[in-house]
Amino acid sequence: MKSVLVKKISSCLSVALFLLAQVAFAKEPTETATHPVDGPKRFKAGQIVVKLKEGISKPKMRSLLRAKDISVLSEVKELGLILLSVPKGQELEKAEELMRNPLVEYAEPNYIVQAASSIKVDYPYNLHALDVEPNDPYYPQWNLDKINAPTGWDITTGSSKVVIAVLSTGVDPDHDELKDKIWINSDEVPDNGIDDDGNGYVDDVHGWDFVLENWDNEPWDDRGNGTFAATVAAAETNNGVGLAGVSWGARIMPLKVLDFKSEGDIYEITPAIQYAADNGAKVLLLDFIVFGYSHTLEAFIDDAYKKSALVVASMGDCAEGGTYYCRDLENPVLYPAAFPHVLAVAATDQDDEHYFISGHKSYTDIAAPGVNILGGHLASGYGRMSSTHAASPHVAGLAALVWSVNPTLAPDEVESIIESTAVDLGEPGWDEYFGHGRIDANAAVRATPHYLEIEPDEGLYFLVCDDCDPSPQKIINPNTGCNTWSATATASWLSIGPCNPVEGYTPSSIEVSVDRDDLSGYGLYSEVITVTSEMTNYVNNPKTIPAIVKYTSQCWRNYLPLIFKDSWIQ
Repeated sequence: MKSVLVKKISSCLSVALFLLAQVAFAKEPTETATHPVDGPKRFKAGQIVVKLKEGISKPKMRSLLRAKDISVLSEVKELGLILLSVPKGQELEKAEELMRNPLVEYAEPNYIVQAASSIKVDYPYNLHALDVEPNDPYYPQWNLDKINAPTGWDITTGSSKVVIAVLSTGVDPDHDELKDKIWINSDEVPDNGIDDDGNGYVDDVHGWDFVLENWDNEPWDDRGNGTFAATVAAAETNNGVGLAGVSWGARIMPLKVLDFKSEGDIYEITPAIQYAADNGAKVLLLDFIVFGYSHTLEAFIDDAYKKSALVVASMGDCAEGGTYYCRDLENPVLYPAAFPHVLAVAATDQDDEHYFISGHKSYTDIAAPGVNILGGHLASGYGRMSSTHAASPHVAGLAALVWSVNPTLAPDEVESIIESTAVDLGEPGWDEYFGHGRIDANAAVRATPHYLEIEPDEGLYFLVCDDCDPSPQKIINPNTGCNTWSATATASWLSIGPCNPVEGYTPSSIEVSVDRDDLSGYGLYSEVITVTSEMTNYVNNPKTIPAIVKYTSQCWRNYLPLIFKDSWIQ
């Protein structure tokens, strides 16, 4: 969303009455400055960010600061970052001086970052429910049909093991589409005031608020951008409420890096990038743009890439009709999309044409629908957005689907699958308007080598006795749907049922039961169940798991040994 010209959304007292108003915010209280060359590279007045080289002692650091007539505003010791106060108007000069110092790895102004799109609010009575699958009343959605998501969902609707970190204005945790999708830090005890996992953040159960003036550890949305992005990528789907998301299963890690004006700065954002990568997020959706190259931002993105995270960002909306800060610019270089280890997303419309305000450059990687996209807004509301910032969550959701089919892939492999299966648009082959083409979810998940995971992979254990029937057990595939796998066994006393989807398509499960009448007498029986991928493209096929049966006259004598399976089967 624009920081100077934005949409101010009024609340509604009834579902029959609403108001849309576009207003101009006054300039923020914090002073800003602009780089005089190559566009409006805005940064915080009187602030620079410094990264010292490793091993620099505190005395050397204090000497450095005294010599340059500057002072420390803040420090993130774990990351080696220092926020310095310098005389206003001398930000570039002081940064250049520090860059020449052998103790300094890099120094730069504290660049301002911003969201760059506006959400228009639609209330439920404006949208018509259709009796289709999934059962969300606002489905079908043109953007999901355009990327062939419904056909791809036959393979996977997404695994809950894949986490998408949304770095934006936060996320509304009570939204109907997200309340059961928020990432949980299982190593942290809620509300005990202790940093249980020792990561430097106290009670970070559901992400973190990195906006310094709010430092309250609650990354809740106060603007709507993050909630919108999260629902497009991974809304709760097939739940009879609202809309469908690209990945039904992925979890959302909310990281608030933009304030209620949809603005933040580099010093606040970079710790969030490291937090996401260190806490297991596979996809980092950077829902902001920066005018100007930042050493700090690139370094932390590169670090996230090395930690096996895929970083996704939009090309930005810089053309006639684009964001406020692009009024005097035509298609400028924007970050983070321009960095090498970022999957840069352009926007397309319903006709697969380039959206006219979408950025287009030599670093465009991929395109996705970005016009009139429906997403969630605050207080379980819904809105529509036309922007590259509406396009990029589609790619984040697709990456989560690809990782569901094969969780062992590296980020480059996921990116390659998405790009190689895209629908070529514009000039044949790669071009700056569409990159490698518009994403195709169905083609991408079917091109992914299937890495079949099953639970429990250590085996199934049955206790059979004369006075009770053994309870069936399930083989669960947490990542892909029923048509991607099967299970077989040869023993007559073992019955393997058909696959059944759980809550839609994924996870899926197969029930295994023991036929007591086919057992020849008391004793220990064993059989190997073969689990096979039914996809044409796979990497670990087949898999086998043991099925162990102990048949005894009185089950109660064997109950305790059953708990300790190793001793029980001896």
